[in-house]
Amino acid sequence: MKALVRAFYYVPVIGWLTKDAVHGTPEAKYFFAFNLVVLLFGAIYLVGYPLVITLGLIGSAAGLSGLVLLTMGDAFDRRASRAVARAPAPPVRKPSMRRAA
Repeated sequence: MKALVRAFYYVPVIGWLTKDAVHGTPEAKYFFAFNLVVLLFGAIYLVGYPLVITLGLIGSAAGLSGLVLLTMGDAFDRRASRAVARAPAPPVRKPSMRRAA
């Protein structure tokens, strides 16, 4: 895995910026994020509204998948398959008898 990461760092511009963001100064992360935002706006300017719609659909699918991943732990909980001790039943009440006056 380390070899793939090192090989990616040798890719011109993108790899260099990523390497600087990971191993560089603390400000490099902000510069990298700014460059990504500029590239995003440039792509939206170039492609237009269909890119905005596509990014929205991808974002909504990612959000829904995240919710499913967060909540599916309860469906596959190993502790739930064990026998659960039942609580004792509440005492049975006898109906009170009232006489008609």
